Amino acid sequence: MSTTSARRRAIGASATLLSGPVDLLDFLIPLWGGAVLGLSTSVVGWLVAAELVVSVLMRPVAGYLADSRPRTRVAAVGAFLYSASCVLYAFADTPGMAFVAAAVGGVAGPLFWISLRAIAAEYLSDDSGTFAGLMSSEALGSWIFWAPAMFLLASYGYSAVFIGLATAAIAAAVRLLFVPKEPLVVREEFAGGTRGHVRRLAPLLALGVFVTAAEAGVGLALLLQLQALNLQVWQIALVYLPGGIALTILPRLLHGLVERWGRKPGYAAASIASAGSAAALAVSPPVIVIAALWVFVCAALGLLYPLQKTLVSEASGDRVARGMSLQANADTIGAAIGVVAAGALIAGGWWAPAYLVFSAVIASGTVLGPWAIDRIGRDRPLAETAEQ
Repeated sequence: MSTTSARRRAIGASATLLSGPVDLLDFLIPLWGGAVLGLSTSVVGWLVAAELVVSVLMRPVAGYLADSRPRTRVAAVGAFLYSASCVLYAFADTPGMAFVAAAVGGVAGPLFWISLRAIAAEYLSDDSGTFAGLMSSEALGSWIFWAPAMFLLASYGYSAVFIGLATAAIAAAVRLLFVPKEPLVVREEFAGGTRGHVRRLAPLLALGVFVTAAEAGVGLALLLQLQALNLQVWQIALVYLPGGIALTILPRLLHGLVERWGRKPGYAAASIASAGSAAALAVSPPVIVIAALWVFVCAALGLLYPLQKTLVSEASGDRVARGMSLQANADTIGAAIGVVAAGALIAGGWWAPAYLVFSAVIASGTVLGPWAIDRIGRDRPLAETAEQ
């Protein structure tokens, strides 16, 4: 097997192994903080925020390291640190230990994910669907871990789940270490340095803040809506499961449609599908209809997410990892705005207006997406551009 093939297999396997633990921790930590440590809701909020703040501060460092060091090794360090975070959660018996675990997780995430996505970007000139493939690998891990985790939780408690997630993270790290170490590459600085890079990506970063805010708002509103229906944790997981399976199967297929239609029509079509599904949730449909609508939302994400990553990569020159760090922070800021807005609207009992407002914002992607693509001049894939 060639080094290139080994690297591509490694990033897919590692993404599958770590995406499940990441998603499960995001879901379980608020529940664990209240049930095991007896933390108030406000302290739980600060615990979640602590990891986010550390992640935002760490991403520029991760971007620099992934652009200047062997990327598989940087990603492996991130996976090992994520394992350490899970172990700390497993044995935490005080709020202080929980905050240390959150901080370690905040360092680990950027090192792993930014490096992994920068590796995927290396193959865009040969395979414009590389991020679609990576997303399928991530989605696979996001749902196949749920059943074992729920069994461990019911039988042995939170600590057993955290140890299981730590084991998966170690497996991801070891998988990356078995890939032959790539040579260091001297990567040219983007014209104008970091400021020039930010200016170049500004349309995409603005789009990320705006649309991600709405997507995060819909996600929180839906979760709270399902909780209000008195569903158990496993029942809520079943509502999300079809969407997770769709995200595993569809990204490559949807990428083929983007190749046929073009990036701007593809972005607009996905925005319409996602916005329509969000608007339909405003009428509080039956649970089975909610699950079907979530499949449409996930299908739209299966097109939009890889396309966004591809655009950022192509517009970042040799400093792909720094571009990924800028885009990730823009998305984090947008998500924070979205969940705060959703919380405020839902607290006032405005469920339907919340969905309709977020739907309108998502629908604006039909205009903002093509505008951003035009501004950065990336309406065609690198491979197609190179042929001409």
